[in-house]
Amino acid sequence: MLEVSNITKKFGEVTAVDNLSFNVNKGEVLGIVGQNGAGKSTTFKMIMNFLKPDQGSITVNGHELNEKVLDTIGFLPEERGLYLDMTIKQQVLYFAGLHGYDLKRASADLPLWMNALSVKGNEKT
Repeated sequence: MLEVSNITKKFGEVTAVDNLSFNVNKGEVLGIVGQNGAGKSTTFKMIMNFLKPDQGSITVNGHELNEKVLDTIGFLPEERGLYLDMTIKQQVLYFAGLHGYDLKRASADLPLWMNALSVKGNEKT
């Protein structure tokens, strides 16, 4: 379970996130909706440990954020995490390599996962 407890983040005099708390249980998906400047990206940056909250805590299954814990969390920002000049296969292999996966296995499993996740298009596009 992801537990966000009373987190606050300020940038100078501006409070981007103010005393925010919520839980996300195993199997749930979280989306945060709001206007520009509402603190959505800042919240996710704190969850991903890119930023530290000024107050409060964030834990996963009772553990403070660390590299092992962060390997269990996925995050796709509004700006897209994909590269337009790379094919689906190139992107999958790039991210697989970053995470230490066997590239031959990732390449062989790509059609299976594209089908399972209903990814439209050809792996070469």
